Amino acid sequence: MVLLVGATAFASHAQHAPNRGAANAPVSAANAPLSNVPDAVTRKTGLRVAPMARPARIYAENCEGCHGWAGVSVTEIPTLKGRIGYFARIPAGRRYLMQVPNVALNPSSDEDIAAMMNWLLDTYSRHELPADFVPYSAAEVAQLRKARIDVAADRRRVIAALVAANELPSPDVLSIPHASLY
Repeated sequence: MVLLVGATAFASHAQHAPNRGAANAPVSAANAPLSNVPDAVTRKTGLRVAPMARPARIYAENCEGCHGWAGVSVTEIPTLKGRIGYFARIPAGRRYLMQVPNVALNPSSDEDIAAMMNWLLDTYSRHELPADFVPYSAAEVAQLRKARIDVAADRRRVIAALVAANELPSPDVLSIPHASLY
């Protein structure tokens, strides 16, 4: 069983819980198994914290605060879930994803940004990716992150190009209700 709390996944490993005997005696601090989960939760449920993959952790540390743990946040913030993959359908969209300020200016390495973006696209927008999607490489990220853009103007241009190339059913698919903020 996997439970999501924020960006942290808890995996149930009850089958590996210590044998408490017929009396189901409580586990003491001295003989409790090691765990990152609070002691009371561990004893009662057998839940353990599953380590996050590095790309997921980079997303959680750098993007989740605005875009949400599931790629969906408040209406003022662009939704990633079911949408971000459309940008990867054309070269201008691929560039745009690497040039938004929180990606372009992020202190993470190019390797980490490539891994995070590939994870993000696959996790939140796999069905919107082109059939011939090529994952980002560290070299591509290094090159693309050098440019600085006008986020709102470039977003509008990329969306128009996606519609013109028949890669997007309508500009509304990628609309932001409060676009004046961008």
